[in-house]
Amino acid sequence: MSNTNPGGSGLFNRNILSSSFILVTNSFSWYFPLYIFFTNALNKLETAYVDLLMILGFHYITILIFAFISTAIVGKLVSSDRLLSIWGLLGTTFSAFMIFLGSNDLLGVYFVSFLIGVALGFGFPNCLARFANSVSMENIGKFSGVALSISLLGMFLVGFLTNILSFIEAVLVFTVWRAIGIIAFQVTKREERCRVKRDVIDVSFKYIISEKAFVLYVIPWTMFCLVNFFELPLQQFHWGAEASNMVSTVEFGIASITAAIGGYFADIIGRKRLVILGYIFLGMGYALLSISPTNPIPIAIYTVLDGFAWGLFATIFFLIIWSDLAGNKVKDKYYLLGTLPFLLSSYLSVMVSPFVKVIDLSVSFSLASFFLFLAVVPLMFAPETLPEKTLRERELRSYIEKAKRVREKFTKG
Repeated sequence: MSNTNPGGSGLFNRNILSSSFILVTNSFSWYFPLYIFFTNALNKLETAYVDLLMILGFHYITILIFAFISTAIVGKLVSSDRLLSIWGLLGTTFSAFMIFLGSNDLLGVYFVSFLIGVALGFGFPNCLARFANSVSMENIGKFSGVALSISLLGMFLVGFLTNILSFIEAVLVFTVWRAIGIIAFQVTKREERCRVKRDVIDVSFKYIISEKAFVLYVIPWTMFCLVNFFELPLQQFHWGAEASNMVSTVEFGIASITAAIGGYFADIIGRKRLVILGYIFLGMGYALLSISPTNPIPIAIYTVLDGFAWGLFATIFFLIIWSDLAGNKVKDKYYLLGTLPFLLSSYLSVMVSPFVKVIDLSVSFSLASFFLFLAVVPLMFAPETLPEKTLRERELRSYIEKAKRVREKFTKG
């Protein structure tokens, strides 16, 4: 159980934050392009649908098992920093094993699937928890927004490079990029001198899922993930690969901007309002698509709204909300359970792919809009996780600043 938690005291150690920031941005911008590269490589092997389903299922199960293992042993058998160092080394080493995807050996593909699963699962919740422990609850939104914004740009850059390079060169990019991240983490970590110590409470997974606030936030997050990954293969099939890739590229750009903006406002007006706003906008986007699913104008509006929502959701549901709900309890387990909906829902895209021809796009978008608006209902009963005291203090500070400006205006007049 980790004792490093500056966040709870309202302070943060800049050195700890720098190493955590580096590790989080490197991890996001390494794994997600790696996963896309991995699935694309599987498709090029022309594996049977059942084999693809089994390989990716094996990959997700591996992630889950090793994520649970890491949360079980951190602070007990190994320190958080030591575990994350091992995790980074495994990620660097196992990225190089992607080279085995160049053959049609099914056993080799399963082996790579296992290694990549270990490389993500063994340490990812701990990485997010370390980031949250390095910054106060009142400021986590700002740092999270910037971290996600840089991560999204990194994903785009790494994804672009691996698309224009040869297979072996792309594998080298992933290996080197992960190595750079872990080396930078080690260097900045060694420079850290002071740490804010405080005791944290260890709780069980059963305790977390029985918390009303956790359930009220995880339900709408799960609904969003299910809708997103169900619709993804339908969009790719009906819109075409080129149009679908263009939509994704534009959304990346929009999300990278709204992530930083959303993180900033999450520390001012709270998390709950922004999440509700994201669901309303996204529901409107799908409602427009249901009227004319292949019309460029509704697609363009949906692209903007979806990119906006993704920027908000990625910042809040990946980095902020689970830290808020954990408070002075061990955050690793909260992050593990909080990121599960995204992980498990992504498998849905693989399951839906064979049926895209028989699913009506207009009906699908209508149902998506309905469920996204429905997802707002639990949020109505969810508590605001930004402390009430912080909200009132910032409102008062804003009022005082406005009053000063008004006084100065009349004084000059």
